[in-house]
Amino acid sequence: MTRRRTFLALLGATAVASATNADAADESEERPTEPGATAELDPAEALLAYVVANYGDRFEDEDLDVIREGIEGSLDSAAAFREVGLENADEPAYGFSAYRARGDDR
Repeated sequence: MTRRRTFLALLGATAVASATNADAADESEERPTEPGATAELDPAEALLAYVVANYGDRFEDEDLDVIREGIEGSLDSAAAFREVGLENADEPAYGFSAYRARGDDR
């Protein structure tokens, strides 16, 4: 099993890959399977190929299915974020204020 931080880093990389590759290849095209041929894969398959290449000996097929679902979910989330038009002046719907303990007048 992989470490949580490594997995989360891969999910973050998925979002970056998705954001930088908005035009994914058509699903009907045949995918190359040789090492180094990931440039023609869609982002989810490319990231899964990276995981398999680096950590494949640590995973069962069921684990890779879960990782694939996580990657695809992150890519879907990134696509949804791209669809929302935000301006520089847009702010979150919540306010933040630093906590001050009683008697702390700094």
